[in-house]
Amino acid sequence: MTTIALAGNPNCGKTSLFNGLTGARQRVGNWAGVTVERRSGQFQGPNGPVEVVDLPGTYSLAAQSEDERIATRFLAGPDVDLIVNVLDASNLERNLYLTAQLLELGRPMLLVLNMADDAARRGLHLEPQALAQFLGVPVVATVGNRGEGLQALRQAICSAAAGRAMARRPDYGPELEPAIAALEREIAQEPDLAAFGPTRWLALHLLEGTAEAATAVAQGSRAKTILARVRSLAGQQAVDGATLLSEHRFAFARELAERCLPQGQRDLTDPSARLDRVLTHRWLGIPIFVAVMVAVYSLTFAAGKAPQEWINAGFGLLQAWTRAHLPPGELASLLADGILPGVGAVFSFVPVIMLLMGCVAFLEDTGYMARAAFIMDRPMHLMGLHGKSFLPLVMGTGCNVPAVQATRTIDARSDRLITILVIPLMSCSARLQIYILIAGTFFPPLQAALAILAMHFLGFGLAMAVAKALRLTAFREAQATFLMELPPYRLPVLKGTLLHMWQRASSFVGRAGVTIMAGAALIWFLTNYPGNANRGWRDQLHRQQAAVRALGLAAEEEAQRLAVLADAHRSQVVNSSFAAGIGRKLQPVLAPILDPDGSRPEAWKDGLALSAGFVAKEIVVSTMAVVHHSPAEGLGETLRRQSGHTSLTALGFMVFTLIYTPCLGTIGMILKESGSFLWAGFSLAYGLGLAWGMAWLTVLGGRILGLG
Repeated sequence: MTTIALAGNPNCGKTSLFNGLTGARQRVGNWAGVTVERRSGQFQGPNGPVEVVDLPGTYSLAAQSEDERIATRFLAGPDVDLIVNVLDASNLERNLYLTAQLLELGRPMLLVLNMADDAARRGLHLEPQALAQFLGVPVVATVGNRGEGLQALRQAICSAAAGRAMARRPDYGPELEPAIAALEREIAQEPDLAAFGPTRWLALHLLEGTAEAATAVAQGSRAKTILARVRSLAGQQAVDGATLLSEHRFAFARELAERCLPQGQRDLTDPSARLDRVLTHRWLGIPIFVAVMVAVYSLTFAAGKAPQEWINAGFGLLQAWTRAHLPPGELASLLADGILPGVGAVFSFVPVIMLLMGCVAFLEDTGYMARAAFIMDRPMHLMGLHGKSFLPLVMGTGCNVPAVQATRTIDARSDRLITILVIPLMSCSARLQIYILIAGTFFPPLQAALAILAMHFLGFGLAMAVAKALRLTAFREAQATFLMELPPYRLPVLKGTLLHMWQRASSFVGRAGVTIMAGAALIWFLTNYPGNANRGWRDQLHRQQAAVRALGLAAEEEAQRLAVLADAHRSQVVNSSFAAGIGRKLQPVLAPILDPDGSRPEAWKDGLALSAGFVAKEIVVSTMAVVHHSPAEGLGETLRRQSGHTSLTALGFMVFTLIYTPCLGTIGMILKESGSFLWAGFSLAYGLGLAWGMAWLTVLGGRILGLG
């Protein structure tokens, strides 16, 4: 199998080409950090299958951040048969700096001038053949997000991989080339260094002073000799080796760009700059961003209400059908009283989540979210976070798990760890369902919308405060400088936005189909066993209800009487169940928040729902539906009637839900990315303590003000 690597700067369209070549459906976005790990797919070439590896975007192979290390290690390894260097055709000179570094690997290469339509809109008329002749490599023009040029790219890949043509490499002039050759000779005598990459590649990295190259050399038997040679060569230069190498690479990139662009077209003004004067304005930028996010959430809730009601009604009919057609017994109760209300309560939020993720994907694809990171850099630096941290935090509003993984784009380990530890404070889509349920039940519509928005802003504010505390205590190193490319504004492709909405919905439904169904079944068991009350009541009640239905409308009063009887029997069973025992053990801890007056006998059910949320926050809603014996179409009404919550304790519940322990998947990702049980445990512990404190202050403050 032929293996090709897609390499390029962030936001040059690698993932769009990867999807087009392989038929995959990976996430595509107009901002750095979308791809934070290797992705692999295949297509069938004339000589057999071709494996395509989509690497994280990187500006340089002198790796600093984790995603850059992933790309560098793979490109320097022995598995790559062909490097496909993807370039943003509208910003060639900046992209070609990485090309200069890739050429140093001495591997077969193919250049792709992607986003050729953007270049044409800017009035740039590319001459790819001039670039191809100078470098001796194939050059293909494409528009990845529209699939243009993909067939020509496939053919060029297969031809280049079979031909193994070697590209022209940069020349570093008489002041550096002898030094590089001398280092190559020293390195060639150390066979163990072959795994790091070609000898010239390693020599250049040693002259640049990269930490990984020094570490690789230090493990060999000739470490002292090689490192002494590096120090000697560095001492002979008026400036350091990294600066000299960069100057030559920039000059090489400039020469390549000049060969590809006719004279007079290299300094055309980017039209995005005019929009940036307003959207990234020092004082207007943040208010505009807040207004945009308020509009997104308002649109989401308004448009999602109707389909949410349809799904609720559908599950209500399914629940009624189950009771009517299944024989009385444990199976009928498990389905009608456990799985259907639990899963239905969660599934009803799918339209809202799809719309929200679609709006966010639209903003990402236009390039606006990269501007949001830019305008938020100053306040985030003041609070101890890095500007690059904003993008993972925004991703956290969808799901905390990929957001933690996305911190690989942050260079400094201290900045990365701080970001990882505060991401769980961001309101994910699973928490959003809880907010919508609780706020919609216990607040008027306008206040409900404001309460939900307040949870998101509170989470962001707490993330800033916790980051500042960590910066002043555990991570006192100086913060790294924030450097970030602002991509040009682009009109999103509808297919890409719809694909992202579908991916979020399918991911959500997949979790609901396994985790939430299993959680609902477990909660049903815990609320029905051991059930010291008379268990024969259910079968008898079902037979009576069937008889009433057979009599028709004349038996309406009897049906109401049986419904009251059913509620009474259910309460007896639940109050003597395992679930009640668990909830009552948690009740004293949560009472100051959820039952400050001691007037809520049902308060233990909140503790049970919150403890189930440690596995997955989606289970909180399904647990509440099961323990309150809610019909699938009316959990909100059931809570309003039975739970005893006031608007103040409901707000305290929302604040606690926002902050307390991350879900099990997020804890696992924190452990993986931090490499430490200590930080995973710290995230768990500080979240619980902070959640209790903030929820208690919310309720206490409200009572002092006479609210609730």
